[in-house]
Amino acid sequence: MRKGFLILFAAVLFAGVPLFTANAQEDLLRELEVLKKRVQQLEGKLKEQEQRAAESEEAQNEHRKALSAIVEALKGIEIGFSSTGVVQGSVGTHTNEGIPSERDRGDRVDGSVSADLEISKRIGKHGLATVILAGAYGDGLDPRIPSWWGINGDAEGEQTVYLKELWYEHELFDGRLCFTLGKVDLSAYIDTNELANDENTQFLSPGFVHSAAIAFPDDNGPGVRVQLIPLELVDISFGWGEGDADWNDLGQRSFFIGEVGLHPTLGGLQGNYRLYGWYRRHHRDEGFVSWDDQISGDSDSQNGWGLGVSLDQAVTPTVTLFGRVGYQDQAVYEFEWAWSVGAEVKGGYWGRHNDAFGIAYGMAMISDDYQDFKRIVDADPWFTKDESHLELYYRFQLDDHISISPDLQVLWNAQGDERFDPVTIIGIRGTLEF
Repeated sequence: MRKGFLILFAAVLFAGVPLFTANAQEDLLRELEVLKKRVQQLEGKLKEQEQRAAESEEAQNEHRKALSAIVEALKGIEIGFSSTGVVQGSVGTHTNEGIPSERDRGDRVDGSVSADLEISKRIGKHGLATVILAGAYGDGLDPRIPSWWGINGDAEGEQTVYLKELWYEHELFDGRLCFTLGKVDLSAYIDTNELANDENTQFLSPGFVHSAAIAFPDDNGPGVRVQLIPLELVDISFGWGEGDADWNDLGQRSFFIGEVGLHPTLGGLQGNYRLYGWYRRHHRDEGFVSWDDQISGDSDSQNGWGLGVSLDQAVTPTVTLFGRVGYQDQAVYEFEWAWSVGAEVKGGYWGRHNDAFGIAYGMAMISDDYQDFKRIVDADPWFTKDESHLELYYRFQLDDHISISPDLQVLWNAQGDERFDPVTIIGIRGTLEF
């Protein structure tokens, strides 16, 4: 009985095993299918994330390349800014003898302001590109007190923002040969002087910034400058510019100038000695006709020429002297000789090492041909005197960027007119530089 029961139980048990296993397989297959779909979904999301990460990395690389290009382009760029304001008042502008004169407009107070933004970029190891944008406002006193020497060298008239200079400079043979071309200021390279060369911080009168006896181009225009340094203490410079600063019909009004400079050190004190000569081709519509031809009625324009020297020499660590002498063709120009002498004393003597005191005196000596012309044609004996100019300034250097300069000028016989009382000009100049 017991044996039969066991046989029957075993038969039932083993008969149900195949049925249970089939159901389990189906459930397992369904679970596997669901799991497979989830894995596929996860794989899809993972690929999508990997793709986004790759795109983001690529975008970041592009941004890095763009930033690197900008940084590379900005390397070697230098930016400078300067601004100068001048206020001047005149005393004694009335004429003597009670004779009416178009210049007799009474004493005035006038001013001017200017600003320069200079951007320079190194091109390779030997090149330099520079652009100077400028703005200016105000004529100053010069239109009211015409003179050969000039009063305010910083006044540029009623102007807005304009392109002042744009040039490229390149050096060869370790800097022994250098050339500059573009829209240039030739006076920045020729007839320079350590003491009398900057109307913003040194003497304000144009006749002390450069020789009054050089007929430089009327404005910054097309030009070329070449400098050769054959010896350590010697340099030779040549310059060409369009006389009227016009870019049309180049060469019709050419201005040429050449200079030899010596730069010795005497007893540890620096000196600079420069000898120059120039030639300017005048066009018939510029009105540069010789005084003799004007008397005879000839209207052919005559070209001009001149020569001169510019020097400065330190005599002590705090005192430096300067001088200029220039001659220009008396047959064409109103005055033939212009000379000036002066000195600068640094403020170390009185405990202000960055300050400076400057004094200069100069004359524009009237041409004999011009005197004869005035006597014959105009019958005007008043315009027959040499013009003289005195200037003194003191520069308070407040810090590395700001200076204030009281300025005093005295002018005799403006443009040869002896009817003028001596005219005194009292002014103040402020300069900001970065």
